[in-house]
Amino acid sequence: MTPVTRGHSSARGQVQSGELSASRFTMIIGVTAVLFFLGLLPLEAIPEIPVDIDSKPFFIPIVLCALLPAGKPGVAIGLGVALGEFLRDLMEGYELDDPIGFVGYFVAFALTSYVFGKRPPGWFTITIAGLFSAFVQALIEASSFLLFGEESFGIFVQSTIGNTIMHGVVWGAIPACLLVPRLKGRFERYLGFGVKGDVVAAEPLQVAFSGFTPAPDAVAWVSDLWFRYPSSAQPTLRGVSLDLRPGEVLGLMGPSHAGKSTLCRIVAGVTPRATGGEIVGQVQLGSNAVDIGYVADSPAAMMTRTHALSEVEAALEHLGLTSEERQKRASDALTEVAITPEEARRYIWELPTSLQMMVALAAAVASRPKLLVLDELAGCLSASGLAVLKRVIAAHCETGGAVLLVENDVDRLWGLTQRVALLESGRVALIGPTHEVLADCEALAAPGFTRPSALLAQDLESWPSPACGPASTSLDEALLKVDHVRFGYSDGDDVLEDVSFAVRPGEVIGLVGASGAGKTTLAKVLGGLLEPTSGSLAEKEAGVAVVMHEPTVFFSEVTIGKEIASVLDRAGCPSSQIDTRRADLASRFGLEKVLESDPSFLAPGTAKLAHIATTLANGAGVLVLDEAAAGLDPAERRRVVEAVHAFAKEGAGVIALDHDLEFLAQLADRVSQLHEGRLRSLEGTSEDVRVLDEGNLVIPPSISLGLKRGLSFTSREELARIAGTPAESAAL
Repeated sequence: MTPVTRGHSSARGQVQSGELSASRFTMIIGVTAVLFFLGLLPLEAIPEIPVDIDSKPFFIPIVLCALLPAGKPGVAIGLGVALGEFLRDLMEGYELDDPIGFVGYFVAFALTSYVFGKRPPGWFTITIAGLFSAFVQALIEASSFLLFGEESFGIFVQSTIGNTIMHGVVWGAIPACLLVPRLKGRFERYLGFGVKGDVVAAEPLQVAFSGFTPAPDAVAWVSDLWFRYPSSAQPTLRGVSLDLRPGEVLGLMGPSHAGKSTLCRIVAGVTPRATGGEIVGQVQLGSNAVDIGYVADSPAAMMTRTHALSEVEAALEHLGLTSEERQKRASDALTEVAITPEEARRYIWELPTSLQMMVALAAAVASRPKLLVLDELAGCLSASGLAVLKRVIAAHCETGGAVLLVENDVDRLWGLTQRVALLESGRVALIGPTHEVLADCEALAAPGFTRPSALLAQDLESWPSPACGPASTSLDEALLKVDHVRFGYSDGDDVLEDVSFAVRPGEVIGLVGASGAGKTTLAKVLGGLLEPTSGSLAEKEAGVAVVMHEPTVFFSEVTIGKEIASVLDRAGCPSSQIDTRRADLASRFGLEKVLESDPSFLAPGTAKLAHIATTLANGAGVLVLDEAAAGLDPAERRRVVEAVHAFAKEGAGVIALDHDLEFLAQLADRVSQLHEGRLRSLEGTSEDVRVLDEGNLVIPPSISLGLKRGLSFTSREELARIAGTPAESAAL
């Protein structure tokens, strides 16, 4: 088995999902402690039955023991329950005999996991496990009566039996039997474990030696790297080899499920340590261990502090700096990414997504690492944010650092990178200088990419007539009328000042705006999630459905297929037609292979497609898309465009709110700009470029090229069609 090496001399072999790193062990303790503590708050308000028979949320650790493997996870569960009980005892008053209770919790659930942890979680096993854990804990805790109290042996017996029934059955086995089937296959995967009882016909990881030789001065490299997540039959990475060189930006592009984020996590040291999984190959960080700055595709999930300044300071704690030095360096890093002192003092969750990205970037660069790993960072940034990112990357490379940049926008790759690697199905399909890779029509066509606008412009010899102007905004027969809508949050100025527009049957309108322009607020107002301060909305009977930009929080079923079927059922679809309608929606969005998948574990682009499909299932007459392009690869964007156009042809209306002008150019019949709470119609003129630039929006080269030649809003795909490049035309 080829070892996995990290740093100068440390070595690591396979990391199986059943093994438990220190970080995952601590995570289980923390999750258990928090859940048990929260469960105690309402249950301990229930009066005790005399002889110390009370209510404890034993179903929480029983569910965990049922779902997680035996061994160290059970020890962590026992420690977590004891910690949760300790925190609750501190609130109500600590007693001398409490340590015996803590020991009882630890012993009970460590033993329960050891005895029952290897068994599939059926109702019989759960019931016996509940009685066993409750009896052991009650027996140990009731012994305090004999050690510290004056109660008789009869009281000891009554307390033990009473708490065994109350904790093990009433608040243990009964709720656990209801919860385990609903959580099985979902909860344990968040902690990096496979599903008990599932037999996965896993494809073996190959031991391959490609002869890859990294550059002599490489900051980091991976060689013949294979990786598979827990419970996955197929590897996510299949023999990946590449190096990261000083002073260079390596772009990593590819469709969803290609393995881009997984490769970033492995290089950053997150996977498999925090996720579990099986790994073969080599990961080397130069001749000496180097620091890594990592920004994930969902940076908010990585943040542990409440404010930007403290988040960046936390990234410096391992450097041995004084408090003053940490604060100074953190402040400098935030200034470098254009976070103002006022923004640094706000709660992180109050900041727009683009500013959260900037906070994560500041935390990544504050320690002055040799390697930056940036996963899908640029896509949600405004023009000013993109300029900041370019400055940060340039400054990092000037000091000899290396950057791994995950990005699917070929125009950004053209301007930011020196080399590009194309990842497909876990393999490196192509790697080389940026100008060579992005000029390879054949290689780009298969995953659905077009060449950069700079190259397409060279191929354009004839241009079509200018596009028609925007559609009429007549309110006749409108599906939705928005009339002088204003909205402001209680702690600030109006976000929407005076918004008026209408959407008619068969019409797709685009509303473009930079981060913070109020797009999400407007989407919530249109969907009825927020009540406008003034103004009115008038809609047809079919109603409005909203696709928000964080899709996974809206899923409630265990599979995508059940989610779509549930929405169809609530929308009144006859039961005899549900399967047909579900199959049609799955086909529209390419979801046939993931209908039995848990939505919580889908790639971001696939999850977005699934969310749009389920939203269309509810039969609304108007569809609102909030940042629908985020996280989509080119093929997925094309599916959304085709599905939206088909939906509009059925007589529906669509409102797309996005900062991605090129996506709106593909999607919308007309485009307006949301800026400073107001709408302004855009007609595709050179004057619009100035207005959009003032609105802090990134203007794609394809649109600039089109406007110079008399076209309206022009996507890169439209340029490719006009250029007539054979491979690209075939892909489109």
